[in-house]
Amino acid sequence: MSTTPLTPDQWLRILRAEGVRVEEYPGWRTRERDAATGKAFGPVRMFLNHHTAGRNAKDVVAKNGVAGLPAPLAHVYLARSGVATMCSAGRANHAGAMAVNAYASFRDEKSTHPAPSKASGTVDGNDVSYGVETENEGDGKDVYPRKQYDAWVRINAAVCRFHGWTADSVGCHKETSVEGKVDPRGPVEGYGSRGRFEFTPKQFRADVAERLKHPATWSPGTTAPAKPTPTPPKEDDMALTPYDVWAYKGRGTKLDERDAYAYLRNTEAKVTELTEQVAELTATVAQLAEQLANTTPQG
Repeated sequence: MSTTPLTPDQWLRILRAEGVRVEEYPGWRTRERDAATGKAFGPVRMFLNHHTAGRNAKDVVAKNGVAGLPAPLAHVYLARSGVATMCSAGRANHAGAMAVNAYASFRDEKSTHPAPSKASGTVDGNDVSYGVETENEGDGKDVYPRKQYDAWVRINAAVCRFHGWTADSVGCHKETSVEGKVDPRGPVEGYGSRGRFEFTPKQFRADVAERLKHPATWSPGTTAPAKPTPTPPKEDDMALTPYDVWAYKGRGTKLDERDAYAYLRNTEAKVTELTEQVAELTATVAQLAEQLANTTPQG
């Protein structure tokens, strides 16, 4: 399990491999809070998800920041269009103080994640987590478009896939913050074959987990093409390919009537019968040849 932060080139490669449309904000490769804080980014142990609580906040997240909180405010900015803009590859001001009990559950990839308790102590989440700011008003009513949610799942899955993490390394700000954060929240237009549903961390992790079962090129709602069903051989058909022989399962319901060996055993009798017929014909031909040799030509 890798904990070394992604390099800029690795970020671009894994997101594009996962099918995410990626743009690069000017200067993102060197914009970080490591030098200013004297704290190095990493080892990184989880991925944290946020909503922006407003529209058109890309410049704020990537470069401008807000009062008392310098940019970058996340590693990735995800627009409603589903386009992900890279804002930083280093330490970013997105996570704030995490409750130790909550953080530990993501660090250790527990299947359950307790409510953050300040009494358990705190850890600087900016040191140990990646963050994505997903464009949404954050009022619980603004809808996440289908393509945005799909890209959101892909971004999280891409990072988990790279580091060898499970979906239980994926958290939401409200699950770790000791400051009473509520993000992300709101309805989702749909995903895969589902209609509109309410965003929940549990469902989001389930969608990331499902994605991790498939190759990076997979899209929800698609399945692999079915293998061709072999044509059952006719009883008198001896011109069988190896695929026909091994794939044929017969018509019976008993195990010994359906395996390939049973089919081969059934053909053995026919081969024996044909061998005997060939032997008889060979003897007949030999006899006729002898008679022909002993016949005196008349002339």
